[in-house]
Amino acid sequence: MNSYLEVTYRLRVPLEVQGTFARAVLLEQTVETPEEVALRVPRVRHELMGEIVALEPQEDGSARLVLHLPTLTAAIDPAQFLNVLFGNVSLHDEVELEDFELPPEMQHRFPGPRWGIAGVRKLLGVEDRPLTASAIKPVGLSVEELVALCRSLAEGGIDLIKDDHYWADHPFAPFEQRVRRCHEAVAEVAARTGRRILYAPSLSGTPSEVLRQAEQAQAWGVEAVLIAPMLLGLPFFYELVTRHLSVPVMAHPSFGGAGRIRPEALLGKVFRLYGADMIIFPSFGGRFSYSRATCRALADRMRSRWGSYLPALPVPAGGMQVERARELVEFFGRDVMLLIGGSLLRALPGAELTARTRALVDSVLEATAALP
Repeated sequence: MNSYLEVTYRLRVPLEVQGTFARAVLLEQTVETPEEVALRVPRVRHELMGEIVALEPQEDGSARLVLHLPTLTAAIDPAQFLNVLFGNVSLHDEVELEDFELPPEMQHRFPGPRWGIAGVRKLLGVEDRPLTASAIKPVGLSVEELVALCRSLAEGGIDLIKDDHYWADHPFAPFEQRVRRCHEAVAEVAARTGRRILYAPSLSGTPSEVLRQAEQAQAWGVEAVLIAPMLLGLPFFYELVTRHLSVPVMAHPSFGGAGRIRPEALLGKVFRLYGADMIIFPSFGGRFSYSRATCRALADRMRSRWGSYLPALPVPAGGMQVERARELVEFFGRDVMLLIGGSLLRALPGAELTARTRALVDSVLEATAALP
């Protein structure tokens, strides 16, 4: 019996050509030949053609297309999976990838989160409140200035301090110096206060450079890392997680808006499937245009039951204000990590930033106490 990957697309073509276009999408994502050519080959005809499950016109003039695509071609490796999911048809401006469902027998091909929400909570020693995070920036600061930021944020009670994703191996704050010093500063505050605090450096560069950074960071005692899967490439991200990292991974969405893939599918499912434990996304009310409904769907996708995969921790970000902490806790609930950077960093490093960070943490605690 054939096994299929169920994939949902949105087609934005006139009603009169939707049927023909849907058939073309099916052929493009399976055999990539005229249908009569594919039908000549028995194995292709019986096992690899796939099928149209549904084609439903929508009120806005588009159509919802659901295909069954054979796992025989999709389950080979993480690159081929993406190729079958949204390969050649991504070149059509009229096609958007909306969703996909894996058959149970295909799930073992992908790791999913290795730590998940429970693992990250255990590492931080926090059981039932929303977690907090901030970022050290802007790029251009010296190592000493970054250390001061880390120390101030840690003193204020933040749970996780991450590199801004724009940090690379810059000459004004080289990777080794930046990571060693920031990790040491955070570890010193954690040891003195008795609280667990994580520092997550950004791994960035070519594959060989990133592998070197991953090995070094873990050797220095770093307990989490930040990676932008779309910048590095999803198949490399998969290999990095499964073969080279033993610490939780925070995934950044940079470059994730470059294609026509619904964020619920890319950030909410693909990132989780490929091994992200914490997934950053732009929240409503910030610098970006994600709606409350999209943010709700993203958080639900990351935390929902999905086969044997652990739930991933939603990390809303993107221009969040300290003063909105209560609203965000009420909206996202307990299993969330609020990432607030620039709004905190308006305060000067030192006592002022520590006090503003503490005010954020206190606001989260107060909002949590009011949750049902």
